[in-house]
Amino acid sequence: MPLKPEHRQTIWLVITTWTLSGILYLIPYHIFSGASTYVLVSVVNICVMGTLLSWGVWWTVRRTRRRNMAVRLAAMGVAVCLASGTLALIDAATGEWIGRLVVSKQMSAPFGLRATNNFIALIWQFALLGAAFTVIEANRLTRERELELAAARETASRAEAAASAASLAALRYQLNPHFLFNTLNAISSLIVTREYATADAMLAKLSEFLRATLSSEPDALLPLEDELATLQHYLEIESVRFGERLAVEFVCPPSLNAALVPSFLLQPLIENAIKYALAPSAVPVTIRVEAAREGDTLVVTVEDDGNGQEKDMRPGTGVGIANVRQRLEALYGAAGSLRTEKRARGFVAVARLPFDTHVEGAAT
Repeated sequence: MPLKPEHRQTIWLVITTWTLSGILYLIPYHIFSGASTYVLVSVVNICVMGTLLSWGVWWTVRRTRRRNMAVRLAAMGVAVCLASGTLALIDAATGEWIGRLVVSKQMSAPFGLRATNNFIALIWQFALLGAAFTVIEANRLTRERELELAAARETASRAEAAASAASLAALRYQLNPHFLFNTLNAISSLIVTREYATADAMLAKLSEFLRATLSSEPDALLPLEDELATLQHYLEIESVRFGERLAVEFVCPPSLNAALVPSFLLQPLIENAIKYALAPSAVPVTIRVEAAREGDTLVVTVEDDGNGQEKDMRPGTGVGIANVRQRLEALYGAAGSLRTEKRARGFVAVARLPFDTHVEGAAT
């Protein structure tokens, strides 16, 4: 398993520190009196043991890296003192033994003096190593927390996306029973009034419409051209009931045919116009659907010219209108909106959403 960057840094720091320390210990002897074998072996002994004891300081720093500052400093101070004291005692205890081993005439300093001098010299070295270990572990801890935060954000983002998708699906499926109830209620009224042929034709158109539309993905984005085709199918159902009383105008420049819109977005707006403008009226009513582009925004307007007698009956807050508004907000946030307005004659609904013709994930 390859070493982590911080482990490589620590290893090189320890090796480099004690190697340079050994060289610095030998330079004065080499210049002024010549480095004897005794001095060389003593320095090597200090550097090897210092390298081993340095890992105790590193282990202490690593174990306390998530604790508060006071605990970390206290733990590092204890580890530095223990490492320095241990190495000073080892060097003092082995000084005479090394002298006999290498047959040197150089006399070792008394045990207490040598241990004290070494402790004072070494404590600063271990302290510097401890400070360097602290910096390395602090950087590592920062990276770990950044990774944890990124993972938490990704998890939250996925959860939010899943919740949004579920919400959109719920809103889209809410339209199915709402639409079916209104249509079947209209067919039932035709049966009650013994208009069997009209009811039968309307039922046949309804089955074709359901087969063509309800199999689509609830959160799918469709080209505006396809959404208008869906409206045509729906209007064929209503034309069976209203005949020449229903007039529809579609205004959509060819350049906007590929603009993406949520599936079944416009049907509730058309249904709202039929229910409140056309159904109560004895005269023909024109429903106009117009698409336009304003910069990076697609604007789709659905308006009718009802005679105004129904204006007090249409609050604009039914299931269909509310559903469209919530879907736009869920999909586009502040960039998606639905504005409705009562007029002296008729009603208008204006949907705004970002203009886009690219399906995410599609091949380019």
